[in-house]
Amino acid sequence: MSDNTRREHLKMLLGIAALGGTAFEALAAPPAKPMGPVPPQGIGNRIEHISYSDQGGRPDGVQVMVNRKHVYVGHMFSDGVTILDAADPRKLKPVHFFTAGPGTRTHQLQTAEDLLLLANGANIVAMQSYDGMRGYFENNLVDSITNRKKFRSGLSIHDISKPGEMKEIAFLEIPGFGINRVWWPGGRYAAVAAHFDGYTDHILAIIDLKDITKPEIVSRWALPGMNRAAGETPTLPKGRRAALHHMITAGNLGYGAWRDGGFTILDISDPAKPKLLSHINWPMRSNAPKARSTLSCSMCVRPRIRCRFPPCPRPGIATTVRLARSGRTTCTKTARARCKARKPSSPPTTTPACACSTSGINSRRRKSRTGCRRSRQDLSIRVPTSRSTRKRPTCLSPPKG
Repeated sequence: MSDNTRREHLKMLLGIAALGGTAFEALAAPPAKPMGPVPPQGIGNRIEHISYSDQGGRPDGVQVMVNRKHVYVGHMFSDGVTILDAADPRKLKPVHFFTAGPGTRTHQLQTAEDLLLLANGANIVAMQSYDGMRGYFENNLVDSITNRKKFRSGLSIHDISKPGEMKEIAFLEIPGFGINRVWWPGGRYAAVAAHFDGYTDHILAIIDLKDITKPEIVSRWALPGMNRAAGETPTLPKGRRAALHHMITAGNLGYGAWRDGGFTILDISDPAKPKLLSHINWPMRSNAPKARSTLSCSMCVRPRIRCRFPPCPRPGIATTVRLARSGRTTCTKTARARCKARKPSSPPTTTPACACSTSGINSRRRKSRTGCRRSRQDLSIRVPTSRSTRKRPTCLSPPKG
């Protein structure tokens, strides 16, 4: 193991990035303030530092998993996996390095049942010289890569029953830019975030491992607007990226984080037919293009409990707020909220559906409040799109019957 410290490795990486035109250029940024000296044992509370490894001279570790007293480390830039002997945790020893070839990133892995599932995909940062963080985070994957090179794309499966060795026993090819994340705590099915040709970015794929030497994709699921090959158009405004970063599962539920696309919960009781249970997203940041917002979210509340949805868009933003209550007490909102809602003086007690009021129509920020109680009726409110418009939002009476 190298005698270099972790801090020296970080200085080396930042020094390389400072030269420009490297894989680290887009990720390096000057610290907010100079860092003070760190003692050899590190800084922590109720945590004792007992050892350090430079992972065979490859300090760019991402995913870490342990099996049979060996540590498996996936790398972001080194195009491979390092195996460390951790029989003595105070003396970690690199014993093996696996690579899928130049240009193939294998940064994410999962171990269970003496098997290792490894994500194979394009080393995007090395392939594309981004001029800044925004080039990566604010563009669809397929639109941001202009310098495509050779790489391996798919899921590889390895036998790790012999400590320190990785024997590849299967490979599932996925045409596209490859896999970003794998989730597999053991069992028959694995959930991966993968890019497929024809899609704008990473989507969900569920893989059947019944025959471990012949893995098979049994389903795919994506947010609306991601299947470009099918003629779909993006539902998010320019500068926002919808892509599955990671999904984890618990029982029959799958929890997915979709970058700018929000958060989803899927019913995966039938892995071949995932079903959306709920989807939540958050308002656009203030420097995003001014456009109509159609972000949606949902929450469940107890009967006769007031639910508040404060639509407070910036002036000039057309927003429609729609509150729908059903017998299952589900409220759904489609709106853009940017300012704080006024606290109502008292909750509605006489109206069977919903009540609303607005103020400050010509002020810099409009304030609005709405409240609803259990009902099978709807309320629709439209906020004017012009600062000069003096017409107040109106509460439309629910249809009778």
